[in-house]
Amino acid sequence: METLTMTNGLSLNEVLHTHARWVDEESAGRRCILENETLNEAQLPGVNLQRAILRGTTFLDAELSGANLSRTMCDTSVFERAMLTEADLSGAQISDSQFGCAWLTNAIFSDTKLRTSSFHKANLRDGRFQGALIESCKFVGANLSAASFHHARIATSDFAESEFVKAQFHRVQIQGSRFCGANGAGANFSNSRLRACDFAKADLSGAKFFQTDFTGSQLDRTFLNGADLREAQLSGVILSCAELRNVRFRGAKLFAADLRSADLTGALELTAAQLVQARTDESTILPNGTRGPYRRYSGAERSLIKT
Repeated sequence: METLTMTNGLSLNEVLHTHARWVDEESAGRRCILENETLNEAQLPGVNLQRAILRGTTFLDAELSGANLSRTMCDTSVFERAMLTEADLSGAQISDSQFGCAWLTNAIFSDTKLRTSSFHKANLRDGRFQGALIESCKFVGANLSAASFHHARIATSDFAESEFVKAQFHRVQIQGSRFCGANGAGANFSNSRLRACDFAKADLSGAKFFQTDFTGSQLDRTFLNGADLREAQLSGVILSCAELRNVRFRGAKLFAADLRSADLTGALELTAAQLVQARTDESTILPNGTRGPYRRYSGAERSLIKT
């Protein structure tokens, strides 16, 4: 670990040493407080900043792989392009901070509180966000493939153009967030609440939405081919121009769902009672391949695909 001098004249090594003593026994040593420090390009792999306070500190292009940042209080700090592979940020409180283009593969954010922070184009592949609270954050263009968000709470955040292929969002609560143009093929949102979210033009092919609540959400022009929408709450949801080929709809609630111009070719487990409640028009392609609007007793709800 390289020798760096802080604005108070102490070396970073001294600060970290006394902080380690404080972590072990609060009556000894001193808690690390890095305020308005510049640590750009610092080589700090495996550094222990557990429960430290970081205010206005910059870590541009820093090497922090395997760092322990658990329960850290981080405010208005910058980690752009930093290496944070397998870093532990569990239980941290992070606000107004920048992680743009940072490398955070396998990073741990379990029970972390993330507010008004940006992860623009960051690599968060295989990240763990179980139980995290995420508010007003930006993940535009980020890679979240295979990340885990079980039981997380997410509000007013932007995941547009992000990649979350095969990510796990089981039992999450997401409110007022954007996923426009994102790629979430094979993701699992089962038993989740996705209220007032925008998935326009997103690719959710093969995704799982068993018993998912989409109240107030938009899925227009969304690719949902092969998805599982069994028992999903889709009443009043906009699905116009959506690709819904071979989707499973058993028990889904479709009252006033907008299926105009949607392609339902090969859709499975749809009933006449479900389709008659939805909005279809002459440009809707029904499960049997014919054009809408759907008419009761037409049999158009039955897919020609044998299962």
